[in-house]
Amino acid sequence: MKRRTVVGILVLVLALFSLSSGAAFGEPLRVILVTDIGGLGDKGFNDGGWLGVQMAEKELGVTGNVIQSFQQTDFIPNLTTAARQADVVVALGFLMVDAISEVAARFPDVKFILVDSVAEDLPNLASYEIRAGQGAYLAGIVAAAVTQTGRVGMVEPMSIPPVIAFTAGYGAGIKTWNELTGSNVELVVKDAGAFNDPARGKALALSMIGQNVDIMMSGANTGLGVFQAVKEKNDEEGITLEAVAAGTRPKYLGIGLDLDQDDIYPGMMLTSALKNVPEVIFGAIKSIQDGTFAGGHYAVGIQEDATGITDMRYTKHLVPDEAVAVVEKAIELMRAGNKELEIPLAVDNAEKFIEDFKVPEELRSVLQ
Repeated sequence: MKRRTVVGILVLVLALFSLSSGAAFGEPLRVILVTDIGGLGDKGFNDGGWLGVQMAEKELGVTGNVIQSFQQTDFIPNLTTAARQADVVVALGFLMVDAISEVAARFPDVKFILVDSVAEDLPNLASYEIRAGQGAYLAGIVAAAVTQTGRVGMVEPMSIPPVIAFTAGYGAGIKTWNELTGSNVELVVKDAGAFNDPARGKALALSMIGQNVDIMMSGANTGLGVFQAVKEKNDEEGITLEAVAAGTRPKYLGIGLDLDQDDIYPGMMLTSALKNVPEVIFGAIKSIQDGTFAGGHYAVGIQEDATGITDMRYTKHLVPDEAVAVVEKAIELMRAGNKELEIPLAVDNAEKFIEDFKVPEELRSVLQ
């Protein structure tokens, strides 16, 4: 065989190898995000996932792309497409567990990152669960301290265990405030049955307001409808965003989930229970680039700065100093690894969890 032919074949083989591995020869990692069924634009979980990839693009030099899912039947095709085109596939959501386990097993040379649940134990698949119930717990203390009607609400976008964990933590925080202060704040919970139904979220929020609920927590695109209801009902009372900015107290308040949503309606969003998805995804991608990636299950919470609440930059003046003190002590206990404030990663029955929840003795001393 002539030398020119051999060289030509070698060049072709190297080119094909390079195409099959975006990281070859110093090329940047190719990262593709596959969204949950809420899709982009939710100002929360899915947008947070995409923000994490964008952070990695900016700071780590990876190339990023996104494939949106709109129904569960999209998961396997979308993950398969991503695995054929990328070095790293990031998947979002509890509903993605079976699909990513199947696809990751078929593509052992691709690294997979799942956020919000636990998938199969595979060397190329890392599952990250965020103890977001801890952030919701803090939000529950604040909501119970701020409510003027004694009734606060939760509109669950979908009643799956990671979402119910938010409700459980939220209710435990309300129970804590009740026991510490002798209050009797009630929690009203509604299930919207869909992540991507703002009209349904708005209708449920209006129904809650009709039941004397004045503070409502929710998330995903469905939650955006809840917050629209909060703003519209305030507007009906003559309490506009301009009036709030000038010092008028809103009659109704929202609490965001996942990302910092306080800017959606400044002053009408009491706080947000954070699920720091961008930082978790960024860290996972960095581990792949650094060569320290390991498959398995990772549970992260306040100790790892993966959850918490916002600094309430528009609403801190509404929160009693006593509630701020309780929140600060609760964060201290969480960072110290207090098991009573760990809040499960997933919960099947929020009502039972709240009923069984024991307020830590260390918190009881804060207001004494």
